[in-house]
Formats: sequence, structure tokens, C-alpha cells
Amino acid sequence: MKLENKVALVTGAGSGIGREIAHLFAREGARVAVNDILEETAAAVAEEIVAGGGQAVAVPADVADGRAALKMFTRFLTKWNTLDVLVNNAGFLSMAPHVAENSIAQAAEIHATGTATTALEATRTMEDYTWSRTLAVHLDGTFHCTREALKVMETRRSGSIINMASVAGLTGIAAAPDYSAAEAGIIGFTKAVAREVGMFGIRVNAIAPGFIDTPMTALAPEPVLQAIKAQTPVGRMGTVAEVASVALFLASDDASFMVGQVVSPNGGIFM
Repeated sequence: MKLENKVALVTGAGSGIGREIAHLFAREGARVAVNDILEETAAAVAEEIVAGGGQAVAVPADVADGRAALKMFTRFLTKWNTLDVLVNNAGFLSMAPHVAENSIAQAAEIHATGTATTALEATRTMEDYTWSRTLAVHLDGTFHCTREALKVMETRRSGSIINMASVAGLTGIAAAPDYSAAEAGIIGFTKAVAREVGMFGIRVNAIAPGFIDTPMTALAPEPVLQAIKAQTPVGRMGTVAEVASVALFLASDDASFMVGQVVSPNGGIFM
């Protein structure tokens, strides 16, 4: 097993990619601290892992709150006294479905007629709270948890930190300026911290998935999903298992020379 006797914290592990990573890490021998903003959701995933023969504990917290993140670390460190792997996965997409659909419809209209009547409204109409909350959960949350993890990992002079970004941070999504900015920030943060702590035996890398079939993307209108598949060279969306396998690689000793890298399982939608 690739993570035998390791301790891992996975944020945003109540569903989707985070849940799959938590289960995979447990199957590979890790003791997993399962974080989610909802206590019942984190507890449900932890119970699933334990029922499957693994070891897990639920550590609910809003990682956007630095004090809450500190309390979360204190809770699971009291139980297991160490941390080998941190996966900063907590996040959400605030893009309104009609805005997402309009962005793809506009691209199709321009291609077909050379003109466009559909206006994108995401940036012009975005509220301060939406912008701030998106950056707080994604970027601040990644910072808060990384800061606490380094306090443990630097002392041990080992560890792996995996930050979940997105292809949106590499290429931008017209209908989601807040999300795109947050994910680009995570990529820059990953590279900076990787340079800072590599000498301590700590590897920091990022995953920037393309469009993955999760409960979050399932909320998009069907025309949007079909357009995404049509624009992706492999003709489909990715699976959570395909992203989790990348996380396992980066968490394991197989990735011992991977430092400051951005791995993007995206089916070819961005090259």
C-alpha cells in the first residue's frame, strides 16, 4: 500500500473529488481526517471509511476561517499527533447556471454567425460577497491549512501538500471570474511555497482538473454539459477516480521528485 502508516487530511471531503480521495487514501493504508463544512457530511464519509475497514475521523470546519482551521488541526493532531499529507480540496463554484450557459451559447453564436447578441454578465453583476467568499474558501482556505500543516511538516522534515486548483486557473472561465482568480492564485501559491519548503523535504504540488463529473458540475444545464463534452478531445467529462489517482501519486513516494508542479487531468480541453 502506497500510504501505509501515513496520516492525511483531506478538506472538502464530504462529496465529489474530496470524498473519492479520502476513500482511496484509506484503501492505500492512510489514516484520514475528513473535513467538510457540514459536520454530518464529514461524519458520513468517515463512517463509510471505517465501515470499509479503514481509519478515519471527521473534522468539520470552515477552512475560510483561520481560527476554525487551527481548531481543526488541533483536534486531529491530538488524536494522531502527526500529518504526512494535506490535500487542500475545499471549494465550490458560484457561477450561475444561466451565465455558464450564456458563455457557451455566445461562443457558438460567434462561431456560426460572426456576431453575438448574448452578453456575459458575471463580472459586471457580481456582488462583493460572492467574490470575497469564493476567494476566502479556495485561496484563504488553502493558505490557512497549509500554514498549520507546515508547522508539523517542517519539524518532521517531510510531507506532501496537494492543492486542488482547476483548469480555470490556467485558462480562465468567462462566466466565473471569481473562481478563475482563486484557482490561478492557488497555482501561484503552490509554486511559491514549493520553493520555500522544498529544502525541508516537503513537496508542494497542485492538481488542475478539467471538467469532472461531480455533484457540483451536475447542477449545470444539460446543454452546457453537452457543449463541454463536445469541446473536450476525449469527448467526455472526467471521473473523480481519475483525479484521485493523481492525488495518490503526488502523495506517495512515487512522486519524490515532483515539486511545484501543476498536473492537469483535463481530457485535452487545455494543452
